[in-house]
Amino acid sequence: MSATSEKPRLSSILKSPSPQQDGKSATRNKVRFVALSIESALQDVVDNNRLATYDELLQKLKEEEIDDVQFMELFIDAKRSVPLMKTYFTLLVDQLLSMRWLDRSGECVEAYKNFVIELSIVHKNFCPMTITKLVKLFIPTPAARNQWNVGVPEDGQRLQLAAVHDLIMRLTNVIPMIFDVVLTQLRKNFPYHKKPTYEVTGYLYNVLQVTEYASIYCDELLDIVFHQLLQLDVNVPRSDIEATEYPDEDMIFDMAINGEEEGKDEGERTSMKHPLAETLDCFMHIMFNFIERSIKDEGGQADRLFKIMFKQFETHVLPTHNTDHVQFLLFYFCSFKLSYAEHFISSLWKNVSNPNISPTVRQASVGYIASMLARAKFVPLSFLKTMLQELSQWVHGYIQRSDSMHHNQTLKAHLVFYSVCQAIFYVVAFRSKHLTANAKNLSFLQSLQLSSIVTCHLNPLRVCLPTVATAFAGVTRSYQLAYCHTILERNARRKLATVYSNSSAQTPEDCLDTFFPFDPYMLIKSGQRIEPLYLQYQVHEVDEEHGIAGGEYVATTHGSGSNIVSGRKRYDSNTDDIDDFIPESKRRKHTAASHGMDMNGEFTYSYGVSPGFHS
Repeated sequence: MSATSEKPRLSSILKSPSPQQDGKSATRNKVRFVALSIESALQDVVDNNRLATYDELLQKLKEEEIDDVQFMELFIDAKRSVPLMKTYFTLLVDQLLSMRWLDRSGECVEAYKNFVIELSIVHKNFCPMTITKLVKLFIPTPAARNQWNVGVPEDGQRLQLAAVHDLIMRLTNVIPMIFDVVLTQLRKNFPYHKKPTYEVTGYLYNVLQVTEYASIYCDELLDIVFHQLLQLDVNVPRSDIEATEYPDEDMIFDMAINGEEEGKDEGERTSMKHPLAETLDCFMHIMFNFIERSIKDEGGQADRLFKIMFKQFETHVLPTHNTDHVQFLLFYFCSFKLSYAEHFISSLWKNVSNPNISPTVRQASVGYIASMLARAKFVPLSFLKTMLQELSQWVHGYIQRSDSMHHNQTLKAHLVFYSVCQAIFYVVAFRSKHLTANAKNLSFLQSLQLSSIVTCHLNPLRVCLPTVATAFAGVTRSYQLAYCHTILERNARRKLATVYSNSSAQTPEDCLDTFFPFDPYMLIKSGQRIEPLYLQYQVHEVDEEHGIAGGEYVATTHGSGSNIVSGRKRYDSNTDDIDDFIPESKRRKHTAASHGMDMNGEFTYSYGVSPGFHS
């Protein structure tokens, strides 16, 4: 049948069937419209420059609902018409790509895929449009929100998304370069972090699914994930979570002190009150599951994934100040294999030892080392001792080299040195129960020559956080490892003199700006993965002698966010120090004591208190 003989029939085919036609005839005519109209309409434009039929076709595709039979016929014809689909037919291509296809029969889905693959091969200029349409299907719709549970789709939704992933995979197989477009669109279309939780986590689920069939691009895909996770983390500061989750902290504190048991259901909650914190919690939960799956994968992808995630950590997380939760991805990953933890800490130590790296990154690396050694249950004491030895040897070497520079003792000039010293003090104080458990361990502590460090001309105790210095002084005094009290009191007098000599100065500026990255984890769902791996402070016998172990003490964590009072969590971010170990009877004196003075102006330090920095 020639094209000429078909054209007179085209206008009649495009007309809607008359009411007199029975249903079977109407369906048949509509199928013929679908089967003939695309090729005929495009050919009419190409051969005769007539747009009327093409415009009518666009209008009908836009307005009419078609069934599965008509849909399949439409896309069979669309595939046959691909060679005619030049750039000036973009509106038609866009309309075809936008048609509903995921909830149709398997034959319809396959017809759609075949058309898309043919279009992408023949006309590569349509690839960005094609990929954009597919990637946008990764964002759950409001109608489907109930089909998602913490970023995991139900079976129906999973099957539909599997079809999208299959199409992207097939496109990548026939056009490898198209994955550059996929990566661009995945990054561009990631939902804004303030979007509903189901949108953000549903999209994350799909990005991680791409790593299953495009593992060669895992680094680039996780770069997208870490960028978004970091954006979310820094926009949910600890103080905001505290204010939302525990708005009546004073009331909670009073109830705990009085032994009241109201509000027990706080511990039974499974979601965060803060909307962004809930999104972050689900995000972290999905990422923990992703890590666990890689560990269980018999293909041996875990080692490669760890290297990729550590690279992302160094690129995105390490240079970012005061993140609260994203770093726990590496903490969790390290718990599965000792070699991961050793690689994590050793790599950070290389940063610290490298003078060509910026002091800010070196200081941050020290903070991660100290916090990991103090908090991780999975780090054996033998490795902890090895790292303490490395740290102390570096410090002693630095002291010897800096003898000629003793005239310059500013914090800025020796930032890394002071940071390493505080790391030593912090780890020794926090892990004192383990490090003083027997004569062999005590002998090890003596070999560190801690006294030489605290009495050196650079005076590291001068710039340490007061509670770290005080806790370290208590441990070293009890075991005759070093005597810090004279130095602490002298430093306090100097600080006091500095304040009085300049009436505009509120507090001395010469104090380390330090954060402990593995401070207590605050998210509910994902926190269940961290809790078994996380070391809480264990009361030492020395502490018990001073009454620390009893219930009379109020455990607080300033700067880290976690306070434990009679088994109830309480949060406080208004102070800069970490003072879980301060007795309740002395709490009102703490502000002055932090600077070495009590309320009467006398110099005072509690030498035997325990370093329970973060309960």
